[in-house]
Amino acid sequence: MSNQHNFRRELSAQLALFDDDAFAALANRGLLRRAKKDLEQQAVTTVEESSTTLTLALGQHRIRFDKRGPAGAQCSCAAVGMCQHILAVAISLQRLSQEDEQLGVGNTTKDDSLALLHSELLAFNGSSLMQYAGKAGYRWAFQFVLDLNMEEEVQIGGDRHIVIQFLHPGISFRYMGGSLDNLISDTTIKQIEKYKVVAVLTYQRAHGIELIEPDTLSKERTASLDSGRDYVSAESEMRGQQDSRMRLRNSVKQLLEESITLGLSHLSAGIHERYVTLEVWARAVKYHRLALLLRRLADYVDLLLERAGSADEHRLLDELTLAYGLVSALDDAAARKLEPAHLVGTPRTQYKEVGTLELFGLGAFAWRSASGYQGLTMVFWSPKEHMFLSCTDARPESQHGFNPIARYTSAFVWTGMGPPAQATGSRILLSGAQLSSAGRLSVAKSTRATMQPVESGATFAPQLKPCKRWSELSRPRHLSHCSLLTEPKPMQDWIVLSPARYGVAKFDASRQTLVWSLFDEEDQKLDVELLFSELTAHAITRIEQFRPEQFSTGTMLVACVRNGPSGLVAEPLSLIYPHTMPHTAADTMARTAPNKNPVDALFFDSVSEHDFASTLPNRPNRNRVDPTETPVTRSLTQPLILPQVLRELRHYLQRQAERGMIADSSEQTVTQILTLVEKAKLSGLTAFSHLSCYGQSAALQSLKVNYLCLQYERLLITSNDCANTPDSQ
Repeated sequence: MSNQHNFRRELSAQLALFDDDAFAALANRGLLRRAKKDLEQQAVTTVEESSTTLTLALGQHRIRFDKRGPAGAQCSCAAVGMCQHILAVAISLQRLSQEDEQLGVGNTTKDDSLALLHSELLAFNGSSLMQYAGKAGYRWAFQFVLDLNMEEEVQIGGDRHIVIQFLHPGISFRYMGGSLDNLISDTTIKQIEKYKVVAVLTYQRAHGIELIEPDTLSKERTASLDSGRDYVSAESEMRGQQDSRMRLRNSVKQLLEESITLGLSHLSAGIHERYVTLEVWARAVKYHRLALLLRRLADYVDLLLERAGSADEHRLLDELTLAYGLVSALDDAAARKLEPAHLVGTPRTQYKEVGTLELFGLGAFAWRSASGYQGLTMVFWSPKEHMFLSCTDARPESQHGFNPIARYTSAFVWTGMGPPAQATGSRILLSGAQLSSAGRLSVAKSTRATMQPVESGATFAPQLKPCKRWSELSRPRHLSHCSLLTEPKPMQDWIVLSPARYGVAKFDASRQTLVWSLFDEEDQKLDVELLFSELTAHAITRIEQFRPEQFSTGTMLVACVRNGPSGLVAEPLSLIYPHTMPHTAADTMARTAPNKNPVDALFFDSVSEHDFASTLPNRPNRNRVDPTETPVTRSLTQPLILPQVLRELRHYLQRQAERGMIADSSEQTVTQILTLVEKAKLSGLTAFSHLSCYGQSAALQSLKVNYLCLQYERLLITSNDCANTPDSQ
């Protein structure tokens, strides 16, 4: 009897973690409403109970639960899968368990439940996951997680249970404990097993678990069966890969064209399988960027086939267009016998050994992303690499005990470094350093750091190549961002500014943004902006306390440059003083002995007790607009409005791509596309003059024209200066 009660308690404990969103994900909200109405009219009774099963009755229906939980429950009604009766009985058991908790029968807290779910998710090993999804499914899931941008494309959270939500594709999972069958998705999708493995591996990777690579024995055996392989020269092998790449590019273009011809609303499971096959092929020939794009296309098609709420034909059209542009660029590069790294790509998580690096610590900042991650990023200058580098320690917000601000003063993983605070303003020699193509340093424990203090900013300022004219910031940066095929390189947006003079910082209460004007030697103005949050409050307070006369000649600002609504703006990180302390008119404004570091980390360093800050009046509440405070006068531009002809083109291409371009209407489609293209030429969009579409299918013309439309949109958003030099195919 005790075993029977144990099973009921286990089931009730699992159901206690459900909320309405979880029940809706298990079925849908319509069934959930009907289930609650059933409970108002009928009572739930126990029919049979054992150590492994529990059968309950709701009216004339019998509902049987086993160790799989509610996801594996069975009902005697005619419905296939989840029904309102299963939901009603599950809700009834949940309510009984809640009553027991109120009476003191249960003593498990919410934190205890989340800790248990956390340990269960981490306990799934590679063998069990491979058995659940199959070898092919696990291999697919493993590669999916490797390509995942953990800080931007996934959100981990949950109050009563663990929620793992993905941005692309738009799908979320809820885990209430037990087997993988209880990892409930909010979207019905085929081959859901491999997506569940993705969710588990993503959660494990977010919490520092090293993922187990899929078994590659079959590939090795296949290679060993090739009796002529040992006699193939390196030149022949390279030629074979080039031939394979060429056939892949042709196959991709053919599939892209067929997808548009069939219509994005009429794609089949066969199309999905072809995208999956091409993705595997692309990885085999080391077309990493193309493989990632093909995988995304396969996911989009899968969502469309399932009629998922997050499916979007217009988004799919843009992804198809980008894939066509990438393949065309790869064709052009192959014809010139080139392999540009930004087109071929590299695995996102790949780090290369760079031996010993000399770094200068320029400060750090804490951040919190919309996807539920928080972290601390340190910024360095590398004379060897001639670029800014970063190192980030990030965790999901659901992981208790991690504070990105406190992380600045706690020990770092690099051996011999100490806390990140000691790296600010220091010269660091890294041995065993690992660096990604995006300029990110690995936090591998095998890296060793030796730190030396820097007496003044003047000792390493020349190596930073500070910018003294703001006109030098604009065009090179715009040109590096205006191509659709340009991979983002965020570290290229960092720069050291050397203003001729500093203005007075003011807080724009209407925008909740600090605005600090810097003037160059030509008296041109560049605004430094910082949006208020709990993570930026300290830096905003510090900057407000500065006065122009405080800064001696040669004081520099480390900042990240970005596009604002009225031009370029900079986000501050730290100040670099030319000497060990800032020179001011009054000796009382000098730094005290503990603050002799030439690099002032604005987000963390504090002012001395003798500072002039104490004489300033208190500032108003940042989260409320002060009507007595005059907002900073700024000439904000209106939201970007695309030219009418571009909107017409985009709308027509989207409509035709959805419905398809069958033979009966393709000639009419081509005529209409060419008419709109001529209209675009006459309106001043001269890049369309170089577009060669005559004699090509309507689908191929649609991809080319849509690429130019997207390119013009990027140019108009990025910079009006670049609009005269579009990057056309």
